[in-house]
Amino acid sequence: MIFIAVGEEYQGSASEHTAGIAMRLPQLSIYTVALVLGIAPALVINLNYLIAAAEGFVPWCVPYWDSCTSISATGRQGSAFFFFKATMLPLAFVYLLYWRRVNQALNAAGYRSRTISTLGLISTVALGCYTIALGAVGDNFQLTRRIGIIFYFTFTYLNQLLTVYQIYKRRLPDPTRSMQLALCGVVLAIGLLTLGLDLALSNYDDYEDAFEWILALLIHLNFLFAAVGWRRMIAAPSRGQDEPAT
Repeated sequence: MIFIAVGEEYQGSASEHTAGIAMRLPQLSIYTVALVLGIAPALVINLNYLIAAAEGFVPWCVPYWDSCTSISATGRQGSAFFFFKATMLPLAFVYLLYWRRVNQALNAAGYRSRTISTLGLISTVALGCYTIALGAVGDNFQLTRRIGIIFYFTFTYLNQLLTVYQIYKRRLPDPTRSMQLALCGVVLAIGLLTLGLDLALSNYDDYEDAFEWILALLIHLNFLFAAVGWRRMIAAPSRGQDEPAT
């Protein structure tokens, strides 16, 4: 397990930086937290859909391509309303914990900033506001939901991109860094595509929900890649500096 002292100055060679990651992170490892985020939120939103569909609040379909309902619509009524809040609010704190662990791990490798922790805090607060406002009636709650979900996706994505950039920059031996970067590229491409389709198609609303489900799935898939990468870096600290990124 890694133990990282917050704010600790770390000096030394690239191999010492890599060893620092593997020597210092308390109790719940960064790998474990990333694994939870790669599985639990995706599982929650899909289970929530099944609950809402079983109770008749949303239609039966495959939302990833049928675009029959939004993620938000699955958590507005019935048992799914309570299930979504009871699961996503605790998970919001897991996101916060993960981004703090990432910031600390990169600090041990020479990263001198708290940007990742700060962006993680913003995305966590946004997710919490969105979750609390979901199902509530009124224009203010609707605005809170919209801002919350946009900020959550945006800042989570930016943190994933910044993390993999720092891993490349410091040549840390993460075997999944190329996959993480490629996945960030796919998410960006889909995001730009949705903007273009929104401008070009009068019936874009017929497809919007499917893109939302797909983007949510890809963002959480990136956490799974990150979990594998952190585990490999923790398990093999002695390898030191990886080959230069190309």
